[in-house]
Amino acid sequence: MTPDPADAPLDPMTEQALAWLVRLHSGSQTAEDWSDYQAWKTANAEQRRAAVLAERLWERLGPALKPRRRSKVRGMAIALALTAGLTGIGFSGGVFGPPAAYFADQRTSIGERRTMTLADGSTMELDAGTSVDIDFGPDRRRLVLHTGQIFVTVAPDPARPFVVHAGRGSTRALGTAFDVRSEGEGARIVVTEHAVRVAYPGADASVTVDVRAGQQVVYAPGPGLGRPEPVDTAMLTAWRRGQVIFDGRPLGDVVGAMARYRRGRILITDSALRDLPVTGIFSTADTDALLDALPAILPVRVWRLPGLAVIQRDADRPAMPFQRVN
Repeated sequence: MTPDPADAPLDPMTEQALAWLVRLHSGSQTAEDWSDYQAWKTANAEQRRAAVLAERLWERLGPALKPRRRSKVRGMAIALALTAGLTGIGFSGGVFGPPAAYFADQRTSIGERRTMTLADGSTMELDAGTSVDIDFGPDRRRLVLHTGQIFVTVAPDPARPFVVHAGRGSTRALGTAFDVRSEGEGARIVVTEHAVRVAYPGADASVTVDVRAGQQVVYAPGPGLGRPEPVDTAMLTAWRRGQVIFDGRPLGDVVGAMARYRRGRILITDSALRDLPVTGIFSTADTDALLDALPAILPVRVWRLPGLAVIQRDADRPAMPFQRVN
């Protein structure tokens, strides 16, 4: 059976198309809104594809979408509620990643953290939305991180190397404690004790680099393996203490990070808002605090309904510099 493209995880362009449909079914839409949507839809092939997919999702609601008399507030609420049902189709795929992640040896759900002792005495902490396979044998200790983030404290065993695979690269412990965050085909490694050796395939052979305590390294397709650089390890591993810390991070990245701790979906209706910087310290157990803080530090409004939060530009406020929230 051929899979329906409408069941695929939603990409940012399709989310933008859905944001248009929210506006067009809000009860306050104008003829100019429809004209602007048609212009956006036909601007290029990517936007046409996104619009077709978004409209297909919208049409699944059938008679529920027929025009009717309703107030502006009620119209917006209905439109947002409908969008919540639609965008939820792709949410779990964004957190849990490829099919292999669903069958991993260890998996945490949204908002769940777990600490476990491995067979060799090492400890592994899993952040929310994490999936990892464990492969231990007489001559090896191997973890495969599919999605999410782990922190490992490695027990000494010179006869069995301890290696974490994430994306296309690998990290070998040199008697150490370190953090690995999956980033699709790439990863970010942060070392808190001793050192690790990170390998990533280059044009001709694997490139390796040693990363020491207090440093991080990032690898990804395209740029390849980066250089180690000093970082604030306490900030980057704050998830272990139930916190997330952002220092000028783009709003789009912040929303993506918080998705691991919040059920439902957060939809940004204006792609330009994704670049606005956010600085603050937030609890992973209280994601509403982030949504409460956003209108105070950015020119946005936040609509909240069960299963959905929508971040919109506040047209009544000019752009403003970000502020620190603690």
